[in-house]
Amino acid sequence: MSEKKYNAKSVRPCKGGGILVEGTFDWPFSMEVLCKILHDRGKCAEKLGVARFSCSGCDITLYRNGRVDVNRVQSTEQAIEILDYVKAVVQEAFVQGE
Repeated sequence: MSEKKYNAKSVRPCKGGGILVEGTFDWPFSMEVLCKILHDRGKCAEKLGVARFSCSGCDITLYRNGRVDVNRVQSTEQAIEILDYVKAVVQEAFVQGE
């Protein structure tokens, strides 16, 4: 069941070690709100619709449409655990009902 959460799937090995896992959240992001949340934690390009930050030794990339990449994790299960945490941190930026 956990492998279905966030539609997470292992894509390829990362150059820096570990693997890249792609997933999706159920809703797109308001980039304005997301950039405010991540202001002190990473980089955010509101106009491009991309935000990037580090979490638990992994690099997280969030896209306006709700897609998320987790780089340098050891397994899909680890990526899902990190995504559970990330979802809680950025939940105010989700645009629900669209």
